[in-house]
Amino acid sequence: MINRLDARAKRSQKALMKAGMEKLNENPEATLSDIASHAGVGRATLYRQYETREKLILAIAIDCFDIIDEATASIEGKARNALDAIRMMFEHITPLTREFQFLMNLERVIKNDPQIASINKKHRTQMIDLVEYAKKKGEVDKAYPTSWIVNLIEGLFYAGWVQLQQEGSNPEEVAGLAFKTFCQGVAIQR
Repeated sequence: MINRLDARAKRSQKALMKAGMEKLNENPEATLSDIASHAGVGRATLYRQYETREKLILAIAIDCFDIIDEATASIEGKARNALDAIRMMFEHITPLTREFQFLMNLERVIKNDPQIASINKKHRTQMIDLVEYAKKKGEVDKAYPTSWIVNLIEGLFYAGWVQLQQEGSNPEEVAGLAFKTFCQGVAIQR
């Protein structure tokens, strides 16, 4: 009986997080009632899982970061070099437009949370390390500050998200455009 209740609670939690992401992507001011209705559950079910709107938002944000981590986990073992890792990063992260949109739209709500700040810092540190390694290997122009290159990569992800949302492009095409733009901007041409 307990396993069935746990499974049901997990399904409710997943449904609420999915509905929360969808509704908050549509309208960052969506209420918990809006989200519960969209998930097809009662408000009491939502409040059992998440006492406040902020707790739901933080849970979704953490889930978004987990999805990004899962999508990029294999890159280090498969990449031939740092530039290839950057290419693969664009390929693996670009399809995650819903997650990216959620994190961008609600940045003001989640940026002050210590757990989110820690995850953000970890992701940024990994990106800095990758860019520094690419510079060391002569794959990226050393004349550009590392912070500039990291911001360029983040900007290309944003441009890709907009391209997917507004132009209906496919993720593979957008990832290719982002990597080509990156290479023509800061990579060492061989």
